[in-house]
Amino acid sequence: MIQRVQSVFLALAMLLTSLLFSCVLCDFHLPNGEIAVMKMSGFTGAYQYLNNHVVNVSRFPLLLILTSVLFILLATTLFSYKNRGRQIKLCTVTFFINILLLGILFLGPDILSVNLSRSLDLGIDKQAARRMVHYQWGSFFPFASLVLINLASRFIKKDENLVKSADRLR
Repeated sequence: MIQRVQSVFLALAMLLTSLLFSCVLCDFHLPNGEIAVMKMSGFTGAYQYLNNHVVNVSRFPLLLILTSVLFILLATTLFSYKNRGRQIKLCTVTFFINILLLGILFLGPDILSVNLSRSLDLGIDKQAARRMVHYQWGSFFPFASLVLINLASRFIKKDENLVKSADRLR
């Protein structure tokens, strides 16, 4: 049934994943006081014309693809409520894709800040370049989504065990 508690958890995880498309993931505070904002669609702000250099406003196709795949898998998991075995497997897959998304979401800007400081010759070391990155609240949505997917998986397993025990009684 669609009105089970795990469906609520999966729907909330879908909502948090869809919010990633529109919210700010992190800010880059540059040494000259400028701020560049990183969204899923790319950069806005100071990266376009930094120190009289035209910097490529990059897109993040891997982040966009992983988030889209995660959203589609969560929707598939939510609407395959008649097949609990498939739901458990899909929860496991979405859990690992979410972990991969978190890794890219938190390691990508650190690597990008170091590469940017080298390419623009800002004269700062790696640690100072990594301190330029300030994560916003939107980048923490996948953590909450991980918890919700884990809770949904546990409740699906409970339902599956309940159905198996009821079948044994018949």
